[in-house]
Amino acid sequence: MLRALGADESSSPLPFAAEVRYHFREQIRNAKPGEKKFSAPSFEREALPVSHIAVSAGSTARIVESSVAHLPYRFAIKINRSGASASEILEVNILDHAGKSLVGFPQTMPNPLTKTGDTSRKEFEIRVSKSLKKKIEKTVLAKDQFLTRVELVIGADDDFLSAKFPK
Repeated sequence: MLRALGADESSSPLPFAAEVRYHFREQIRNAKPGEKKFSAPSFEREALPVSHIAVSAGSTARIVESSVAHLPYRFAIKINRSGASASEILEVNILDHAGKSLVGFPQTMPNPLTKTGDTSRKEFEIRVSKSLKKKIEKTVLAKDQFLTRVELVIGADDDFLSAKFPK
């Protein structure tokens, strides 16, 4: 696909942004019997670039194709609108270093993203091996923090699209 210069923004899907979230908890040292041994859940994040418009063979799409520093994966995210139809399709793929899709990907669905309410974001769990989990804990997290899950989060709301993203 080619990036369209001067493409009609009104006929293209809404802009979106994406980030990878590393969810973790922290072990509380010196916790007394009956006290919490782990912190509340929290996360660190790495942003992917904001989507850009691409036009090809009568369809208009918004695309993000990028990677992040702490995962050996390439992310390919596209919201496609074909012809005069107002319906849009969200396509999400996560590829390993050999170009193979991770287990559970690609995923294709009617576009769930809007600028309002609960449908402004969509999360996709990313499975990581034990060795990758240890690497993330060592390079992304602080001592005594342990990784609970990794997610790709795609958003079309104003927080995701603000100049301050990611906060």
